[in-house]
Amino acid sequence: MDWLEECAEKLRQYVRNTTAVRAAAAYLLAALAVSLACTRLTVNVMSLWSEVLTERFPMAEEKLHFLMKIERLCPWLYMTASVVVAGRFFVENKMKAALAEIGAAVKHMAAGDLSYEMAWQSEDEFGLLAKDVERLRETIKRDKLNQWKMGEEQRRINAAFAHDIRTPLTVMKGYTEFLKKYVPTGKVTEQAILEKLDRISEQGERLLSFSKTMTTLQTMEKLEIHCRKMEAAEICKSIRDMAEGMKGEETHLSFREDMEGAEAVLADPELILEAVGNVFQNACRYARKEIAVTVQYRKNRLTVYVRDDGDGFSERALREAAAVYFREGKEGEAQDGHFGIGLSITKMLCEKHGGELELFNSVEGGGVAAVSFLIA
Repeated sequence: MDWLEECAEKLRQYVRNTTAVRAAAAYLLAALAVSLACTRLTVNVMSLWSEVLTERFPMAEEKLHFLMKIERLCPWLYMTASVVVAGRFFVENKMKAALAEIGAAVKHMAAGDLSYEMAWQSEDEFGLLAKDVERLRETIKRDKLNQWKMGEEQRRINAAFAHDIRTPLTVMKGYTEFLKKYVPTGKVTEQAILEKLDRISEQGERLLSFSKTMTTLQTMEKLEIHCRKMEAAEICKSIRDMAEGMKGEETHLSFREDMEGAEAVLADPELILEAVGNVFQNACRYARKEIAVTVQYRKNRLTVYVRDDGDGFSERALREAAAVYFREGKEGEAQDGHFGIGLSITKMLCEKHGGELELFNSVEGGGVAAVSFLIA
């Protein structure tokens, strides 16, 4: 009996995967066949009864007419009953379970539960609808997660900003109190007063720079991508031209393309160039003599690797380099306008384009920054 169960299972799978139109046609054909068979059987039985009853008992004409009416009506009765039964089977076997599964998924989404995954698997219209609903759930879940990440990132930015402005505020307060205390007594020379005012001005400029970085970060969060159709080779050329223009005169640039299968793509070139420019600028700051750039395309994902021959990332930098206001105390950084937001902005740009920022050290030495973007 195993082969019979196997055949029945294959038949169920075929019915489940076939399209709704084909399944409805099959059920209607089955209903037609059953109704014709029942009609044929009923007509034969009624004819046999008529002959037997006529031979044994003389029948009145009214009774013969009654039997003939039954013979004429039975095809319609059987057809109606067969269609109703076939429709019931069609709904039960083809639609009810699928619609119940999809309805349950929609109810979970409406209740805010985005962890419910549909187990319905078929190749018919209901299976495609289930896949569309599942994609919608994944999209909503991803958007909710991104919103949560943005909220957490904003809280970290605010905390970092509040922490970093303490130093210039403390310095300005100290110099101000010093001037208020000693200037009226005449114990401070004019040169000393000017030096203190210069220090206060420097801290004020630093506070202004901090406010500008906050404005920049908020602008990045509200940034929308604007994709357009373009050739993949055009993106590579733009990245190469930008790198050639940004590198120093003594820095050697090696550029490699691995764009197999990429032709016309849908992407936001300005966003991509800004993200790549940020990591390339970071590489220029730490490179000794060489920077290597590799542009790679795999399965609708564009990844740009930027490697420098510097000292590489420290363990702390690998963990926190993409955090806002991260600095490792390189000499002169506090005065050169570098506030540690370049990689943070790069991370935001990559995530907005469906990608990510990754940092690691090369086995050949130096640090590697990989920025990826989802392109169609």
